[in-house]
Amino acid sequence: MSPSTADETHQELRLKLQQQRQRIQHLLAPPGFAEDAFPRSMTMRLLTRHPTPALRLASQLVLLLLSPRLVRTLSGALLLSRLLYALTANRRPPS
Repeated sequence: MSPSTADETHQELRLKLQQQRQRIQHLLAPPGFAEDAFPRSMTMRLLTRHPTPALRLASQLVLLLLSPRLVRTLSGALLLSRLLYALTANRRPPS
Protein backbone atom coordinates (compact mmCIF):
# COMPACT_ATOMS: atom_id res chain seq x y z
CA MET A 1 0.00 0.00 0.00
CA SER A 2 1.52 3.33 -1.04
CA PRO A 3 1.39 6.42 1.19
CA SER A 4 -1.08 8.22 -1.12
CA THR A 5 -3.43 5.22 -1.05
CA ALA A 6 -3.27 5.13 2.75
CA ASP A 7 -4.03 8.86 2.90
CA GLU A 8 -6.91 8.44 0.47
CA THR A 9 -8.31 5.55 2.50
CA HIS A 10 -7.97 7.61 5.66
CA GLN A 11 -9.82 10.55 4.08
CA GLU A 12 -12.59 8.26 2.78
CA LEU A 13 -13.07 6.74 6.23
CA ARG A 14 -13.19 10.17 7.85
CA LEU A 15 -15.80 11.31 5.33
CA LYS A 16 -17.93 8.19 5.91
CA LEU A 17 -17.75 8.64 9.69
CA GLN A 18 -18.71 12.29 9.41
CA GLN A 19 -21.70 11.43 7.21
CA GLN A 20 -22.75 8.69 9.61
CA ARG A 21 -22.56 11.08 12.58
CA GLN A 22 -24.67 13.64 10.73
CA ARG A 23 -27.27 10.98 9.92
CA ILE A 24 -27.42 9.84 13.54
CA GLN A 25 -27.65 13.43 14.79
CA HIS A 26 -30.49 14.09 12.35
CA LEU A 27 -32.34 10.97 13.51
CA LEU A 28 -31.91 11.72 17.22
CA ALA A 29 -32.59 15.46 17.17
CA PRO A 30 -36.21 16.47 17.77
CA PRO A 31 -37.98 18.27 14.91
CA GLY A 32 -37.11 21.95 14.76
CA PHE A 33 -34.05 21.40 16.94
CA ALA A 34 -31.04 23.58 16.18
CA GLU A 35 -27.74 22.81 17.88
CA ASP A 36 -26.87 26.49 18.27
CA ALA A 37 -30.35 27.49 19.45
CA PHE A 38 -31.16 28.63 22.98
CA PRO A 39 -30.53 27.09 25.43
CA ARG A 40 -27.08 25.87 24.54
CA SER A 41 -26.10 24.06 27.72
CA MET A 42 -27.34 20.54 28.36
CA THR A 43 -28.41 21.54 31.88
CA MET A 44 -30.67 24.32 30.65
CA ARG A 45 -32.08 22.08 27.92
CA LEU A 46 -32.98 19.53 30.58
CA LEU A 47 -34.58 22.19 32.77
CA THR A 48 -36.58 23.83 29.99
CA ARG A 49 -37.66 20.73 28.07
CA HIS A 50 -38.25 18.37 31.00
CA PRO A 51 -39.01 20.55 34.03
CA THR A 52 -40.85 17.99 36.16
CA PRO A 53 -38.13 15.30 36.27
CA ALA A 54 -35.47 18.00 36.64
CA LEU A 55 -37.24 19.50 39.66
CA ARG A 56 -37.70 16.06 41.21
CA LEU A 57 -34.01 15.36 40.76
CA ALA A 58 -33.05 18.72 42.23
CA SER A 59 -35.32 18.25 45.24
CA GLN A 60 -33.91 14.79 45.92
CA LEU A 61 -30.39 16.19 45.69
CA VAL A 62 -31.25 18.96 48.15
CA LEU A 63 -32.76 16.43 50.55
CA LEU A 64 -29.56 14.40 50.40
CA LEU A 65 -27.38 17.40 51.11
CA LEU A 66 -29.44 18.96 53.90
CA SER A 67 -29.76 17.69 57.42
CA PRO A 68 -33.06 16.04 58.43
CA ARG A 69 -33.78 18.80 60.95
CA LEU A 70 -33.45 21.50 58.31
CA VAL A 71 -35.62 19.50 55.90
CA ARG A 72 -38.38 19.29 58.56
CA THR A 73 -38.13 23.04 59.14
CA LEU A 74 -38.33 23.82 55.43
CA SER A 75 -41.22 21.38 54.98
CA GLY A 76 -43.09 23.08 57.81
CA ALA A 77 -42.44 26.50 56.32
CA LEU A 78 -43.67 25.31 52.93
CA LEU A 79 -46.82 23.86 54.49
CA LEU A 80 -47.46 27.11 56.36
CA SER A 81 -46.98 29.20 53.22
CA ARG A 82 -49.42 26.98 51.28
CA LEU A 83 -51.96 27.28 54.09
CA LEU A 84 -51.62 31.08 54.18
CA TYR A 85 -51.91 31.25 50.40
CA ALA A 86 -55.08 29.15 50.47
CA LEU A 87 -56.59 31.35 53.19
CA THR A 88 -55.79 34.59 51.38
CA ALA A 89 -56.99 33.19 48.05
CA ASN A 90 -60.44 32.60 49.58
CA ARG A 91 -60.64 36.23 50.78
CA ARG A 92 -59.81 37.78 47.43
CA PRO A 93 -62.72 39.21 45.45
CA PRO A 94 -63.45 37.30 42.23
CA SER A 95 -61.80 38.77 39.15
